Amino acid sequence: MKKAIILANILVAVILSSLFALQAVTERNDFIEAAYRDAENLTEALAEQTFQTLSGVDLALTTVSTTIQTESRGGRGLPDNLHELLEDRQAASSFSMAYFVLDSQGRAVATSRAENPEPVDLSDYPVFTHHRNTSDSGLFIAPPRKGEVGHAEGQWLSNVSRPLTHPDGSFAGVVAAAVSLDYLLNFYNALRIGEQGVVGLVNAEGTVIARSPFREEAIGTDLSDTDLFRTLMSQHESGRFERRYMSDGVRRLSAFRHVGHEQTGQDQAVVYVGLGREEVLEHWYDHLFFAGLLALLGMILFTTASVLVWRNTVRRQQWEEARSERLRMLAQESAALAQFDNVESLLQHVTDVSCRLTTAHQALASLIKDTTYAQALMAVTLSDKYAAWRDYDEKSDGIGIYHLVCESNQAMMMTQEELEAHPAWTGFSYAKERHPPMRGWLAVPIIGQDGSNLGLIQLSDKAQGEFTEDDLNEMKQLASITGAALENLMALQERDRALQEANAAKEEVETIFNSISDAVLAFDREWRFVYMNPEAERILGRSRDAFQDKVLWEEFPDVVGTELESEYYRAVRENVPVSLEYYYPVYDAWFSIRAYPHEKGLTVYLRDITQQLETQERLRQSQKMDAIGQLTGGIAHDFNNLLTVILGNSDMLVDELSEADEKPRQRAETIQKAGERAAELTHRLLAFARRQPLDPRATDLNQLVSGMGEMLRRTLGENINIELVRGSGLWKAVVDPNELENAVLNLAINARDAMPEGGKLTIETANISVDDSYAADHRMNPGQYVMLAVSDTGQGMSSEVQEKAFEPFFTTKEQGKGSGLGLSMVYGFARQTGGHVRIYSEPGAGTAVRLYVPRADGEAETAKTQDAAVPIQSGDEHILVVEDDDLVRRHAVTSLRNLGYRVTECANGAAALTYLDAGEQFDMLLTDVMLPGGMTGKQVADESLQRAPGLKVLFMSGYTENAIVHHGRLDRGVQLLGKPFRLRDLARKVREVLDNQAS
Repeated sequence: MKKAIILANILVAVILSSLFALQAVTERNDFIEAAYRDAENLTEALAEQTFQTLSGVDLALTTVSTTIQTESRGGRGLPDNLHELLEDRQAASSFSMAYFVLDSQGRAVATSRAENPEPVDLSDYPVFTHHRNTSDSGLFIAPPRKGEVGHAEGQWLSNVSRPLTHPDGSFAGVVAAAVSLDYLLNFYNALRIGEQGVVGLVNAEGTVIARSPFREEAIGTDLSDTDLFRTLMSQHESGRFERRYMSDGVRRLSAFRHVGHEQTGQDQAVVYVGLGREEVLEHWYDHLFFAGLLALLGMILFTTASVLVWRNTVRRQQWEEARSERLRMLAQESAALAQFDNVESLLQHVTDVSCRLTTAHQALASLIKDTTYAQALMAVTLSDKYAAWRDYDEKSDGIGIYHLVCESNQAMMMTQEELEAHPAWTGFSYAKERHPPMRGWLAVPIIGQDGSNLGLIQLSDKAQGEFTEDDLNEMKQLASITGAALENLMALQERDRALQEANAAKEEVETIFNSISDAVLAFDREWRFVYMNPEAERILGRSRDAFQDKVLWEEFPDVVGTELESEYYRAVRENVPVSLEYYYPVYDAWFSIRAYPHEKGLTVYLRDITQQLETQERLRQSQKMDAIGQLTGGIAHDFNNLLTVILGNSDMLVDELSEADEKPRQRAETIQKAGERAAELTHRLLAFARRQPLDPRATDLNQLVSGMGEMLRRTLGENINIELVRGSGLWKAVVDPNELENAVLNLAINARDAMPEGGKLTIETANISVDDSYAADHRMNPGQYVMLAVSDTGQGMSSEVQEKAFEPFFTTKEQGKGSGLGLSMVYGFARQTGGHVRIYSEPGAGTAVRLYVPRADGEAETAKTQDAAVPIQSGDEHILVVEDDDLVRRHAVTSLRNLGYRVTECANGAAALTYLDAGEQFDMLLTDVMLPGGMTGKQVADESLQRAPGLKVLFMSGYTENAIVHHGRLDRGVQLLGKPFRLRDLARKVREVLDNQAS
């Protein structure tokens, strides 16, 4: 039994020992694997931070090199403001000590530290020799060195540089920045790597740039010939290795990662993290000792101890996995911060990540406004537990414990009791009743590269327990990367703004010249073309490339010896601007030219004014016609009054004189015929002046010209062949049919006179649509018109005659054979109707006059067939006559009384209304439209109708403005007796109005 027990114990001991050994080996491997994962996560975060730093330097170097190379392409050498540019880059960079530029010989030609540096020979510096000897070299990190003079004296630094090239691609020098290693080391020193841990940076050539802990003898070590660098670090983007370090002999578990490869595709440097192997296994040794002690305590506790060990292992693995996952998340999200293009989104991402990393229910990230530390911008993430406060957006005023963190730039972590007991705690100040409640507090400052405070990240209410040191350290790393990402983003935004401003300025100049209506040309001192805008290309008919570097006088020899050449030379010789209008026969165009001399040559602004001059001439002609119309209209007014008396009295004389009074009767008939001719002349004057009251109706022009056929044949004679070409589907036109017949008759008579030997007269109708361009050129409204064209095969007109054809009293006929009012009457009628008239003619090729009248809409009244002549009737109705002209008034009153009407007369409005106010009854008001005393006839009629609503109104006028005629048309329902009128016209119109027969 004893042996069995011993054997059993031995067997158990062997089994336990075997299990113990196997477990020890497994745990050892787990510890090592966890260490490698920690190192890899740290290198990933380290690589991102280093890339952000190098990107900031590279951005500044690229900006400087672009400026230098742009200036050099223009042949201007180095920019005059190079020192200021370098000084600005230096001021914007907290981690650099100086920016400087070396020429192609290695001489220092500019630096941010001195405006006029001594031409020191730095041709043996690696920063110069690397770029000189390496074609297509990009960003280069030079071996570190200790500063010897000035601001950098006694400090370790590394030169980061980019090459400069000539326009042909040859080497032109170097632009570089001296970067302080202390900036990198501050971040490296903050990493938790243990006492034996090492963090380092190696450039792409294998030289050690930075190392933490700092060892001066290790800085600058060349690893390029080592097996580690050749076979591992230079051949793989990332990896692991276990080595005994040459610098201190410590064996470390290490991970490395290339910087910039994922973002740019090019290696800028290599970062590595080494964790002391002994430190990593220290916990394993402790656990191994503990496990062995448990095994020695006894066989009974073996199973229990094994379970405890296993559980402990599981918990540790879970903790390691959770920590590794958090570090992995931190590395991934840190890289993601570089992808944001606006600050608000970046801050919101930071709060989201903070909650996931620490399992906090509340997270806030904010940026400060100024040295008061009041919040300028903030982002908040709240879990569902605090959903009721998600609309809270009040920013902190920068006091209390918030102020303390920002001012000291130190992280703080407290339980709720510690927070409320802190002397700086203000209990949310004025927002106490609105701020979401808190449970514990963790805050880390966001620090800029120059050490200034940018803002902070705050966390509250961890899901389980209180915040831990791991939470604090991870948030510090997140805050550090957030600061770098923020500054990099703001630098990019600043660069983009600068580029946008520069591009906008350039585009603005191009836009001005491209959009300017003038053609713009520039010549150098040798009269060579150096610039043309698109308008110049259009006018000259060739592209700017076709003229580039060509001489003006060789391309346009026909302007040599002209006023243009002499003025150009005068402008350059006397240094004065010149302007002229110049006709260029080759283009058959007039140009307005302005030329401005300057030190580089001459700039010319060229505008084609051919159409402008033609339009001005048409406007001048139209204004002249309007002025003549105003004059003739005024004359016609008074003349019609006189003709009314003359015709009326001559009619009465002819009626009163018997056949026995032959000679007096003949004289009266002669006066009568002269008056009729004068009335016709006045009618034409008013038609030309567009003062003839029109009664337009919807009229079928095909029917109208067909009805005129017989009259035209009688008028024109047998030697004129008349052809009517009636358009199919012709629209109806809005026109006064009587006046249109007069216009057609005048045109036909003019055509007959142009064909003394006979010929052909063609009257044609058609539908026409007028577009905006044609309408603008001819002062008419765009739209649909009905055209009536009268064409002949006569002598035709010269261009000079066409220009004056519509002027009143202008005629080419022999003296006494034409009034010169035929075409002018047609012109006035067309314009008053709302249409247009044009002449198309050439000498010896006949003449065509096209008359355009507006198309009728659906509501236009249709022209009615004239009723048979209304017989003259009389009556005993009471008529009130208002007329300021004594002769006309007496003639009208006498005529009405002779017809049997009762008549009351007065010379103005005021008197007429007095009769009505006194209660006198009238059947009709006969009033002139134009009256003295401040009231028109229309106003008198309106006032009279208010006093006597049943009163009939008849207007009389030989010239109207806007009282009863608008847009050339009688107002609806208005009855007008036109002057001059005959006795029978007066009698018929009065009877028609009294009997309500007016249409």
